[in-house]
Amino acid sequence: MDVSVKLDTSKFDKAAAELKKQLPYASSVALNNVAFRIRGEERAAIGRIFVNPAKLTLNSVLVKKATKRSGVAKIFIRDQAPNGTAPSEYLAPSVINENRADKRFERALRHAGLLPRGMYVVHGKEAKLNKHGNISVGIYKRILAELRANSGAKKSGADGAQGTKSKYFVGKVNGKRNKQWYGVWKRAGGKRNPTAKPILIFLKGRPNYRQRFPFVGIAQGIARRHLPIELDKAMDHAIKTSKR
Repeated sequence: MDVSVKLDTSKFDKAAAELKKQLPYASSVALNNVAFRIRGEERAAIGRIFVNPAKLTLNSVLVKKATKRSGVAKIFIRDQAPNGTAPSEYLAPSVINENRADKRFERALRHAGLLPRGMYVVHGKEAKLNKHGNISVGIYKRILAELRANSGAKKSGADGAQGTKSKYFVGKVNGKRNKQWYGVWKRAGGKRNPTAKPILIFLKGRPNYRQRFPFVGIAQGIARRHLPIELDKAMDHAIKTSKR
């Protein structure tokens, strides 16, 4: 004589099948909620870390949403810009503690033969900066146009009259203690009291920036804290609203 005990798993099997069916959708919802939370925290960090960041910088963190098929949400820094350097380039040194890449203006100066190899550009004390602490694209274009005109006049054998009328020139000017500074200067003072204002200074060696924007750390911390919570919420909602 014996007694058989059998477990009826049909209800569990049905529940497991329902969970499996809803998981891709719930996962995409949870991933996207966390991704946009990360974007918000990254933007807040940019506002705290950088002084008067430009609108392009504040809005540089983007999200590529997850789908049921992909199962991946991507948070990244914008790699394109309508004018100038893309945020992914100029923010990289602050994110991963590396030497910055050449600026577009530096590449243009090198191409024109005005910036020696191995030298890089920093703002001079007389440079006119906008509220974000940068020289505007318009001023950069104006400087480059005048410098190219001067360079073209010299190469063509002009008598230099065109060059002396230009506001900007590249050269070495004596500073304090007779130290010479090489860079882009702006003529001032007129004929009676001619002087030159330092607009851009050329320095040897690529500028290096310390890491101060923990882009990856912010994202990882938020994902660890919020992804399990968001997945539970998304699964509960998906199961409750699914068609039986």
